[in-house]
Amino acid sequence: MRIGLVQVADAPATPQDMVPWLAAALNPLPNAQLILLPELALCGYDCPQKINQMAISVDSKTMRHIAMLARERGQALVFGYAERAGERLYNAMCAISAQGEILANYRKTHLWSGYESALFTPGECLQIFTLQGMRFGMAICYDLDFPEISRLYAQHGMTCLLCISATTRDYALIPQQLVPARAYENGCFVAFANRGELQGNIPCVGMSRVVGPDGQPLAALPGAGTGTLSATVERAVLRQWRKRHPALAESRHRLYRLTDH
Repeated sequence: MRIGLVQVADAPATPQDMVPWLAAALNPLPNAQLILLPELALCGYDCPQKINQMAISVDSKTMRHIAMLARERGQALVFGYAERAGERLYNAMCAISAQGEILANYRKTHLWSGYESALFTPGECLQIFTLQGMRFGMAICYDLDFPEISRLYAQHGMTCLLCISATTRDYALIPQQLVPARAYENGCFVAFANRGELQGNIPCVGMSRVVGPDGQPLAALPGAGTGTLSATVERAVLRQWRKRHPALAESRHRLYRLTDH
């Protein structure tokens, strides 16, 4: 599967601009079968007032129009947005198939700092979905710091972890070290789509990338700003890697608990 990543440094100005903005962002990747956009792509990350203004429900008219866009382009889309559910607001991530079907809607389970906790309700469950025979785990930014999530996905057959982020410029170790570590320790691919704001209240480091199970980048952006990239994720590569490096199969996870004496 050809996976495309879009690194953005802005967001739609109004709810009415979401679909045209998204269509323009996807245009440089006509050959990607799945396109991944960063955390809160449809509203921006650094303005609470705008996040509230741009929040939509997963069954909204706007989401139906985004599903139509995916179907018209024949591309699966995975993107971050602010989800409105009754009185609650979630930092969410939606996966839509190339046929316009919502495959999964993940709500960020680990909120970063008081900034996010003041805005959002944490999600209460993990999400994995299947597309073209491949299994995709879902994570948002700070979730990546918790290795239990990626390992659980791997134990349930994950091919590729899709992580969307607004990682700031003080945390270059995330794309440079943590993303490869999650890939290597779980014998999977990791696609990491980060925001790339150079200015504003929360400048981001960018460095979006797709990493193979050996921890090496298949494609990567060098820094912040905007850009796109694509890479091919192959099940055959994963099978060969896991055959030579059977850490998952040899895990003795039932022993990984302490008994106090």
